[in-house]
Amino acid sequence: MSESPGMNGLSAYLKPTVLCDFDRSRAVSEKAMELMPASRNSTETFGRLCSFVRELPYGLEDWDLKASETLAKGWGMCCGKTNLLVALCRACGLPSRYRVFRIRVESKLLTWIAEQQGAGMFGTPPPEQDHLECEAYLDGVWTAFDPSRDSDMERGLVKLEIPLDREMVKGPDGKAEVLVLDCIDDWASKRQEIRRFREEREALFAIMNHQLDKLRTIGRGET
Repeated sequence: MSESPGMNGLSAYLKPTVLCDFDRSRAVSEKAMELMPASRNSTETFGRLCSFVRELPYGLEDWDLKASETLAKGWGMCCGKTNLLVALCRACGLPSRYRVFRIRVESKLLTWIAEQQGAGMFGTPPPEQDHLECEAYLDGVWTAFDPSRDSDMERGLVKLEIPLDREMVKGPDGKAEVLVLDCIDDWASKRQEIRRFREEREALFAIMNHQLDKLRTIGRGET
């Protein structure tokens, strides 16, 4: 949790954008209303929205997808799932925003995936990667939630003894640099332009996502 910046400026965290398209997507707005509890309690509402988005399977994809596209597909990466959660929150009248920061690459997970496909096929991963999570304004406090990993995936990681914790990259002062955004459109577009895999990325995503599906079957105890 982080302290409230005050009530001024909260309207920016309720607006639709090109990617946060709850105003133009009937499916997103209807899903938000379906998940909202009868009490309309903000904390309970946020919890239900978080649970729904979290359980959508995690998979690698592009960065600049609309919330409606993620909902229609039924799965997403940290960026897509966070954007969908923000869209659902705003559709319910909950001020929400994006937190962007760097984490250490999940090397053990990538090593496991590479071993399933053939070592070295993905090249040497960078030491760091971008990560996003959602923050909602609840009872005067900004409350963060990371919706990226679904439960089956996390259970698979545990069974393979792959660490669940993500390590935030910290500067010389010992603090992590966190970018807080009310709109992710420009950031996602620029991030898409500099993504690591550019050639035949959809085929590569399909290969890696197949292995993530295998990880989920391990989590469910089906292998």
